[in-house]
Amino acid sequence: MEMRRRALFKAMASNWLVIVTCFVILLLNIVFYYFFVRGQQEDIACLERQYSKVRSGRVMKGEDRLERLSIAKRDLDRFIATVPEESTFPRLVHQVYSIIQKNNLRSSTMAFKPQHVGHLALTRYATSFKVKGTYGQIKQFLAQLLDSKDLFCIDGFVIERSGEGNNISMTLNLSLYLK
Repeated sequence: MEMRRRALFKAMASNWLVIVTCFVILLLNIVFYYFFVRGQQEDIACLERQYSKVRSGRVMKGEDRLERLSIAKRDLDRFIATVPEESTFPRLVHQVYSIIQKNNLRSSTMAFKPQHVGHLALTRYATSFKVKGTYGQIKQFLAQLLDSKDLFCIDGFVIERSGEGNNISMTLNLSLYLK
């Protein structure tokens, strides 16, 4: 046992420079962390919270806040003014059917389901139907539907290869918003 201690002390004495250097580096790391990193961590956390508030739009001051709210209200009023009246529903459905016919597509029947939307007094009419034709016909149909001046919302679509030659079928989820 005594011999092992002597061997350990002898090894430490011969490597005293390495041991002292490691100890000094350890002390410098502790001091650096305590005076620099620790304070910065608190500052970083505070800045991240402020950034999060600004990104989510929760921080607005004085006139800037009032101005942004008035612009948002004006934009919303302008949007609501462009939404068609509920009395135009038959014309809009006919427009979809005429675009289908214009592109020589075959379609399943459409059944629109009305649903009240939020506090804006809007009604959403949603449907899902299938059209069949060539890729070019379906592409042209979608382009004409999107180019329409009326507010058609394509909620989603699925395109599948049909077993009939180079024809494809598309299941389209479509919504109309009316006031």
